[in-house]
Amino acid sequence: MVKTECFQPERAKWLRWLLILPLLLGACGKEEPPNQTTISSALLPTLINDVLPTLQVAVVSDDFAVGTPRVPFVLYDGPNRVKDAQKVKVTLFDLMQNPPQPGEFFWATGYNDYAIPYWIVYPEIETAGNWGLLAQVVEPDGKVVEAQFVIEVLDKPKAPAIGDAALPSANRTLATEPTLEKLTSDVEPNPALYQMTIAEAITNGLPSVVVFSTPGFCQTAVCTPVLNSVKEVYKAQSDRANFIHIEVYKQFNPELVLDDTMIEWGFTSEPWTYVLDGTGQVAARLGGPVSPRELTVALEPLLGREIQ
Repeated sequence: MVKTECFQPERAKWLRWLLILPLLLGACGKEEPPNQTTISSALLPTLINDVLPTLQVAVVSDDFAVGTPRVPFVLYDGPNRVKDAQKVKVTLFDLMQNPPQPGEFFWATGYNDYAIPYWIVYPEIETAGNWGLLAQVVEPDGKVVEAQFVIEVLDKPKAPAIGDAALPSANRTLATEPTLEKLTSDVEPNPALYQMTIAEAITNGLPSVVVFSTPGFCQTAVCTPVLNSVKEVYKAQSDRANFIHIEVYKQFNPELVLDDTMIEWGFTSEPWTYVLDGTGQVAARLGGPVSPRELTVALEPLLGREIQ
């Protein structure tokens, strides 16, 4: 068993690389998303020729808030994605303590039914600030390797939180814009995802899946397949839930223009997938990658509980 150690400056010297990596692999948008791994510069010595550790963790979402935020991450072994990790234990560190001390640990859940295998952890965080996480990864041969990463946690998220009422948005649909190619950058769009506004969905008594994404303009395999996951779940549950795709951009040419609904909901990154119950309340809030299995697990408890 590998001993959990404190975050020490010499051990955290390469964390500044993790300030960059999530931006390379994570959400796309008209503007760059805020740095989701900002930490005190005192923890980051000025180094010029740093060497990346073998195991790296790329956080692939943002807008984390106090409570039990869903933190998605991808594991890399040098330039290669880690696909066969057996399990991942994540220990929480409060970086506002001096020196930071280890707190609780949490087991992450892995999802391999996605273009890029990813892991999810739900740490219990009581105060806003910068939090360090130590991932201990068990490889197929039983060897344990470690990597550190950092998240910024807010008092409240910028976009609607679990338990909030969904915003009754009058998003664009085929009724208001009959040209499908203007509603989505998806190369193989399903017209069924562009029939209903969010305002209509939250009043018909069915649970809803609403995905905010731009499959044609997100340049990585982390974010592009999210809409494919939604379309796959739609095939299985189309008669029991509403499914809506909100394209990130309302204009593609001659320049990209952010959609009004993205602004209304307060997003500064994408993709985001929301699951709403039959009353329009947010039941699940999934930033970054979402596999069909994870989305199904979030939606299934709401099925069959239609509001009359």
